[in-house]
Amino acid sequence: MHWHDGILSGVDEQDHARGTWTGINRNGRIGMMLSITQTQESKIPNAPSRGGIVNSFLNAHNTSDMVESLLIMAGIYNGFQLVCLEQNQFGLYEVRTLTNQQVENIEVCQWNDEYHVIYNSPPSKPYQKAVYGKQLFSERLQNSDEMTVDEVFETLLEIAVNRKQCYPDAQLQFQTRNTHEYNRPLSAIFIKYPEGTREYGTRCHTLITIDQNNKVSVLERRYLPLESTWKDARFEFSINGN
Repeated sequence: MHWHDGILSGVDEQDHARGTWTGINRNGRIGMMLSITQTQESKIPNAPSRGGIVNSFLNAHNTSDMVESLLIMAGIYNGFQLVCLEQNQFGLYEVRTLTNQQVENIEVCQWNDEYHVIYNSPPSKPYQKAVYGKQLFSERLQNSDEMTVDEVFETLLEIAVNRKQCYPDAQLQFQTRNTHEYNRPLSAIFIKYPEGTREYGTRCHTLITIDQNNKVSVLERRYLPLESTWKDARFEFSINGN
């Protein structure tokens, strides 16, 4: 991750739109893009970059107008779930999502202030690992107000590297249409295929905390394949106007 034009995010160097999957701007607005898992055959050839959607959200003067425009154009993209986090007039964060596939209606969903885990499936059809992850969040972060930022990060990372395979998973099977051997590693929060099989897995964790004084702390832990090690980058800033 790095700063560019008032946005802290990573950049997909292989994406012609130079999009991103997670970013936060100086005003504390957060955008995250999740792909909706789908078969290769169901993907739209030459579909526009989904990473560009996050950039548009973070740069928008009016996010409601931006999301309404996206509703109209959502069908031209491959499967995605946009997660939008913004402070309201009371300084409290509100969460909205927009999912464009495997839903009855493409619409903006407003989430309440409980614990939520949002994954690569429609909100109403969570993977089993999302259900398990929500349980871990609620158990380990129930006293987060009494924890330091480092303690919160440590707890989040412990959850992020959990390798319990939540299998069988009917929703995962429905979306991949693949074999049990293929799906089992995907059913864990931390994805890692057996050596010598498939070169695919979890390679980055991005953690964001915002305290009551609007101080933002970001930790990115990224896997460096050539060195076979993980590297941390830490960022801290205050939301504009505070």
